[in-house]
Amino acid sequence: MVTVDSFSRAAETFCEVVRGIRPDQWEWHGLGVWNVRSLVGHTTRAMITVIDYLELDPAERIDMPTAGDYYGQIYLVYTNPDAIAKRGVEAGEALGDDPLGRIDALKERALALLRAQDASRLVSLGGMGIPLDEYLHTRVFELVVHTLDIARATGQQASFAPDLIEQTAALAAGIAARTGRGEQVILALTGREDLPPGFTVV
Repeated sequence: MVTVDSFSRAAETFCEVVRGIRPDQWEWHGLGVWNVRSLVGHTTRAMITVIDYLELDPAERIDMPTAGDYYGQIYLVYTNPDAIAKRGVEAGEALGDDPLGRIDALKERALALLRAQDASRLVSLGGMGIPLDEYLHTRVFELVVHTLDIARATGQQASFAPDLIEQTAALAAGIAARTGRGEQVILALTGREDLPPGFTVV
């Protein structure tokens, strides 16, 4: 189970890496079409969305039992890459002149909301319900993956606890299984085959 503590620790490691970004690095290439600022902005949305969704009414039923179902039913089906890219740029610009201060404030707001929730809370995503702990699994996934991206782009080392790496890797494998790529992942992880260039589960 992914807990509020898991989310808190993933968010703090993200903040640690952001603290390590030099002033001249914010305009460096980050990932895809994003510079570092936009990549950080996109990663910050892992906290913004927690705030946005927890401020809505809870869902009444479970439509997505697991984090893997979230990626299979919503993210990979309805997500528009151009829209994601644009939101990342906008979120980066919204960080303003004090990115870390803005991120710390968002982290504390998200954590305050999470700690006020009942463990049985169902989060409503576009009218579809997912258990809170499974939704947090998707947020930890985003924080870990993109913090690693930021660290690579800025020459840093992101030091995540082993359990956060395990949770992230497990979800990546779950997404692969739901999209017909699970066998490829198993063969690669066990040294049987290499993954093709550009392979991704998201």
